[in-house]
Amino acid sequence: MVIPRFYVPQPLAVGQCISLPEAVANHAVRVLRLQPGDPLVLFNGEGGAYAGRLAERDIAPKAPPPKKQRDARSSRQTVADVILEEFQPDDRASRLQVSLWQGVSAAERMDYTWQKSVELGVHRCVPIETRRCVTKLDAARAEKRHAHWQGVIVSAAEQCGLNRLPELVPVQTLTQALAMPVGPGVRVMLDPDATESFPVWLERQQGLTDLTILIGPEGGFAPEEITAAQAAGFLCFRLGPRVFRTETAGPVALAVTQAIAGDLR
Repeated sequence: MVIPRFYVPQPLAVGQCISLPEAVANHAVRVLRLQPGDPLVLFNGEGGAYAGRLAERDIAPKAPPPKKQRDARSSRQTVADVILEEFQPDDRASRLQVSLWQGVSAAERMDYTWQKSVELGVHRCVPIETRRCVTKLDAARAEKRHAHWQGVIVSAAEQCGLNRLPELVPVQTLTQALAMPVGPGVRVMLDPDATESFPVWLERQQGLTDLTILIGPEGGFAPEEITAAQAAGFLCFRLGPRVFRTETAGPVALAVTQAIAGDLR
């Protein structure tokens, strides 16, 4: 039986009895139909997880209830308590810290990229607006998308067993991102017109621990953006003989990276 996992952003400890946040309780009780005594796992994104059991299930009215209620179900909230029994220290994080700078794409494409990247052990997610991005975000939309992407990342971590959440950076323009302080790692960008192969280059690297991968949007990079990235220290590679869609390129690059220099062994 697959034991369900839930992200709970609060301090956790063995022996603790905690009340699940309402959204989590609703998913556990109403969607998954968990019963008192059923096992589940909680994690707070700081590493490790806590095995426990559902201790109580209750459906109680919200206070104060609305005066007029067309749907009685909306006046009922799910309350569920969990007793934490055991700490599981394995956080399943990759030893290779990979930051993915992803050109902003349409909603479902960006969701796919972040979801699969979490499954592949990405360490940091950086959405990048470039000249040829089809999707343009004003401040309000960028804030909403950030909250939505955070939910995608949490759901992916719950599913794949990752106990340490990747960092999600607010939307940056490419100029802003290139101006960020440069860390000790290697920076690469993918361009189908580049002459050198990324997998071949990666096989020659020894002791790689920190890598940044820059992926363009649907329309690719403008020539001046490639020049600016190279001036900022990015090495330019092609990923293979075919051109990947923007939502595919990042996960493929991560899969290749983890297989050669990471933890898919």
